[in-house]
Amino acid sequence: MAEIELKFQIPQSIRHQFEQDFQQYGSTRHHLCAKYFDTADQQLQQHKIALRQRLEDQQWFQTLKAPSQHQFERFELEERLDTAPDNCDLKAYAKHKQARKILKQALHTLDTPLTLQFETDVERDLWIEDYRGSQIEIALDRGEIRSKGQTLDIYEVEFELKSGRLSDLIDFVKPWIQRYQLWLDVRSKSERGYALLNNETDLLVQHQTTLQLAAKDDIHHILQKIITNCLTHLFPNATAIALENYNSDHVHQARVAIRRLRSALKIFQPYHQDLPEEWQDQLRNIFQQLGSTRDRDALAESLLPQLEAAGSPILQLPPAQQDQADISQLFKEPATMELILELLRFSQDQSKNQQKSSHKLLCKGLSKLHQKVCADAENYQELNIESRHRTRKRVKRLRYNVEFLQSLFPEKEVKRYLKALKPLQETLGHYNDLFVAESLYRPYAKKHSKAWFVIGWLTAEQQHLSEQAAEQLQKFSHTKPFWQ
Repeated sequence: MAEIELKFQIPQSIRHQFEQDFQQYGSTRHHLCAKYFDTADQQLQQHKIALRQRLEDQQWFQTLKAPSQHQFERFELEERLDTAPDNCDLKAYAKHKQARKILKQALHTLDTPLTLQFETDVERDLWIEDYRGSQIEIALDRGEIRSKGQTLDIYEVEFELKSGRLSDLIDFVKPWIQRYQLWLDVRSKSERGYALLNNETDLLVQHQTTLQLAAKDDIHHILQKIITNCLTHLFPNATAIALENYNSDHVHQARVAIRRLRSALKIFQPYHQDLPEEWQDQLRNIFQQLGSTRDRDALAESLLPQLEAAGSPILQLPPAQQDQADISQLFKEPATMELILELLRFSQDQSKNQQKSSHKLLCKGLSKLHQKVCADAENYQELNIESRHRTRKRVKRLRYNVEFLQSLFPEKEVKRYLKALKPLQETLGHYNDLFVAESLYRPYAKKHSKAWFVIGWLTAEQQHLSEQAAEQLQKFSHTKPFWQ
């Protein structure tokens, strides 16, 4: 009923060796021809539901797939068809409670007519491994997606947990990642097919989604849900970056997802002894490598229009002092893949945890952060630049952790608090951008005198935003924490 699989791309340079090694495991080859169906206005796709009929060698199957609360787990209902189908309809799901519920939420009725959207033609080499008592299916897929005369190549390897423990699946996959440089790709064939059908060449940017916690959740389960939420935020953006099909928003959202993860791990660390300390260092390293690219993109988008409005004689950023890192490699590196899989393992661990502490214990961490921000508000204008930078990070961390826990408190009170916190975070962020910009323009001005106009404008704007931040901090310091 639930499908759990990890899908990886294989570097072009390693594919020949991968295929040779794969054949040594005694894999069997299968020919898979699939047709994907939807309504004329693609209502199923809008709800991330896939409906296909697939010919596997000589047998037809009809399969319904839908999202679950976990990134790598999907609802799946597969039925054998006695004869080759003439069409596709939903009446077969009328007697299946969960499938009926999923489809009615998307379509309201099971009588909605369906039409063919696109097709796939795949050669699959497959074998099943019994690993520590868990059944793992390994499938190498090569083929193409077809739609309206256009095609997309398919070349990927999938590891599906047929039965057993997710932890075993992860342990089994790790040596493959190291040996063949495999990297995670969260796009399904269905997603790729719709993109081809709709002529969508750019991958969607994934923003954070609302996190729902329950009052009965203990600290361990709250952290698991938070990590799951952050990984769901990160994965699509990481895939876009690895595919070199990204823009500044993908990079920004990947950084936000990592920042949210780091904020959660920091506030949970005192209350959770199982958190590896190296996770923070590894996440910080990824964050920093994404940073240089994001800093220049952000300045180009926000600063340059302001300079133009101010009449600046220079309307471009100074040339980069060193070659920009190829961030697409960052989400292909085995070390990054292993970190992601360890976070995934932790988020789905079903072992009993002895910690039954209430979420109210976490509110102590929120209170400490709130108090530190209020203390900074008392003398913000007297703080040095490094201390002001620390204030900005505290405000950002406070916001992320408030958003993690907000579903446990009255919505009205949370909104009131965030209404004071969000503008403060934005002002401090803009203030920090001015210093990043100054670090680029000041050395440039030594050889390009026109850049001194920019330095002067930045200095004046820094003073203005410093005063604005001080006022907002004072206002925020009078905001009552909703959790107390």
